[in-house]
Amino acid sequence: MENEYLKSTTRKLLNCKGGVDTIGILFNTDIEIDDIKGLNGILDKYTTITGKNEIVIVIKPSQSINGGVELTNVKETLAFIEEIKIKLGLSNGTLKRIDFAVDLKEDFESNKKLFRLLLECLNLKRNSGGMYETKKPVLENRNTGNFKIMSKRNQTTIYNSSDKNRLSETRYENRILDMRSAEEIKKRMSYELKKHIKELEKLEDLVPIVESYYINYLLNEYNKGINKNFRTFTEFIAWADYEGLILTENILKELLKNSGLKSRFITFVKNFKRLRPNSLKLTSKTEVKKMLVKLKKALKDLIKKS
Repeated sequence: MENEYLKSTTRKLLNCKGGVDTIGILFNTDIEIDDIKGLNGILDKYTTITGKNEIVIVIKPSQSINGGVELTNVKETLAFIEEIKIKLGLSNGTLKRIDFAVDLKEDFESNKKLFRLLLECLNLKRNSGGMYETKKPVLENRNTGNFKIMSKRNQTTIYNSSDKNRLSETRYENRILDMRSAEEIKKRMSYELKKHIKELEKLEDLVPIVESYYINYLLNEYNKGINKNFRTFTEFIAWADYEGLILTENILKELLKNSGLKSRFITFVKNFKRLRPNSLKLTSKTEVKKMLVKLKKALKDLIKKS
């Protein structure tokens, strides 16, 4: 059921908006977790005692301010932290965790290949452990839950948010954990935002490398599976496309080139789509670049409004 804030606003974002989702603050205090349970805007599940007279209080400002419908800006976030401090009698804390996000109007299901390719590029830049896809339960038709890359300190996720009371179809979320900063909270937030914006610069230049990885993987799968799991090259492409692995035209061209078939690329695609009209919805380096422009603008606007 939609909350009152959602009813009073436009249901979907016109473009995209950046904001703070969750923030964790380390306080030196002997307060117990039971003393703050149930307080609106505090996430009990993630709030932890980390040492003697130390507690990390994890806060989701939007939960209190607008029912979680819309991300909060830096000013709103800092003001809410002050409210918590006054309410609990806490002194200044230090930043331990920050989740900032961008809410997008783009439909997740229609843009899964774009989001996968973008995260694969970011994964390469970070040299992380790889991008993976989660699946929802069978009762929810096993649709994609989210795309995620993660390292010890950084986690970046793109997921479908259309089923939530939010002003977006898709959320891009970057989480930074285990921070040990003595800087003033606002200053550190700005630093982390600028650092991620820089990380996104020219990320599209890594698309050819990602394509080469997918080509090599798929050719290996084709050679292993032909005449066993797949009767024909077309059957193999149908499987790979269903799995969301044929991301770009370049990947498909290289697969066809190495398949041994004599068919021209345009002819193959035309015949393939004639029987499968909703197939081979591909993305590109250009689309990745356009999405990166949106993400960077939203994050830069968040800094400006702080």
